[in-house]
Amino acid sequence: MAATHYIGLIPRKHPMPILQPQDEEAIRQRFESELTGDVKMTLVTHNPIGGLMIPGRDCPSCPTTEDLIGEVVALSPKIALEVVDFYRESEIANSLGVDKIPAVLVHDSDESAAKFYGLPSGFEFPVLLDAIVAASTQISGLSEAALAALAKVTEDVHIQVFVTPT
Repeated sequence: MAATHYIGLIPRKHPMPILQPQDEEAIRQRFESELTGDVKMTLVTHNPIGGLMIPGRDCPSCPTTEDLIGEVVALSPKIALEVVDFYRESEIANSLGVDKIPAVLVHDSDESAAKFYGLPSGFEFPVLLDAIVAASTQISGLSEAALAALAKVTEDVHIQVFVTPT
């Protein structure tokens, strides 16, 4: 089963935009000045068929995450969005290493990806924007010393960062 591809705004789940107009404009300007290459984002979510909710498959933050990511993607023609339904397209979700939803992946040209679980709001939102810019420019922002230290790593490393408002 193929994932659904959207360019620009995905259909809204809520009637009101999440981003304020001044924030949209600031992000649009940042993208115009900083994005040099194309970026692919993948949103792994769940869209219940006809509103039918199967117990255990609920995802209260999925609709808001879809709206937010749709608004961000609409701010630059350099960002393409792929939407994957976690349950109906489980093979694709598994191949992406996604085991919970919502998940937002920001891919660079090598198909490496930064992965965000949950609604990327609050302190996570600027990090999401930074990940989009880094994927586009292929510039990590790491110091030469950090890059040299990372070059010495010989095994795969799985890094997880957890954030909570408290």
